[in-house]
Amino acid sequence: MDITYRPQVSASAPGKVIIFGEHFVVYNSEAIIAAINRRCFGRAEFTGNLGVWIASDVEMKSNPYTIEHAAVRGEPSNKKLLEPLSTFCRHIIREYALDVGLKIYIKSELPIGVGLGSSAASCVMLSGILRSIIRLNHGEEISSTDRKWIYENALYGEQMIHNKSSGVDCYVSTYGGLVHFVGFTETTSIKSQPLPFFLINTRRSHETSELVSHVRRFSRNSSKRFEELTSDATAICSNGVKEMANGSLEEIGRLMTENHKLLREIGVSTKEIEKIIGICSRCGSLGAKITGAGGGGSVLVLARPETISAINGALKGLDLCLEAIKIEDRGLTLD
Repeated sequence: MDITYRPQVSASAPGKVIIFGEHFVVYNSEAIIAAINRRCFGRAEFTGNLGVWIASDVEMKSNPYTIEHAAVRGEPSNKKLLEPLSTFCRHIIREYALDVGLKIYIKSELPIGVGLGSSAASCVMLSGILRSIIRLNHGEEISSTDRKWIYENALYGEQMIHNKSSGVDCYVSTYGGLVHFVGFTETTSIKSQPLPFFLINTRRSHETSELVSHVRRFSRNSSKRFEELTSDATAICSNGVKEMANGSLEEIGRLMTENHKLLREIGVSTKEIEKIIGICSRCGSLGAKITGAGGGGSVLVLARPETISAINGALKGLDLCLEAIKIEDRGLTLD
């Protein structure tokens, strides 16, 4: 394969927020998820040394792509944090018998471990780079066949990190937009008016696999109640699709708050999150909830512009603030 004319390949993929249905979607419920205007970027340079080397341009201790993060966590090396991504790349290179050496640099606008799909976006971005190398289609439009391949391989990579994944994060990162999932057997794009969404980063990272395991234990130990909650979560998502089409901000916010109550009952909220949501409610937000696995991470808020100052003022005492986000129609891009 002649790759000498291509000194590098670049790609980027968006993160996501779950508006309705996190955790329950793993149990064949529904979910509504949106790609957001925060992305993970990657640049692969070809080298004369065979193999894959991955590094991050983001130098912060909470970034799992850095050796420093491994040291802070008491890891003997960065293997636990870095190996899933490089192993994922090596797997594809072996499968397609690519005789290449790659240095891949990652830079991300997505904080780690806060429910914004950073691992999925990383895997989608890497899968896009590798597909571009395999297909020699740098600079071309990504075909539906290639995008399907990228999604399926990214999901394999994400499962190496989180053990079990519904696949929704990788899907929306690959395809972009606002998507309604029905037990992941059916996906439908949702057309909606711009929604005034904001994020609050609690600055408490979480371990997604641990929270998924916690919910699994809840589903086994309280199976009847969990079935009831799953049914409630499905109803909320179904209503959410209708209200998004209608553009009813009040109803969308109310459903977000109802969804959060379900997440609180299955044990993925925290005292800090409840305090944040209480502040948002008292200051006039339309709705607020965990987005993602919970246990920290991010809170998704729906709020009108005239309430932002009051909410930020009340959050200042916690050294937190609202960050405006937009739904991103673009999924994976090859640059």
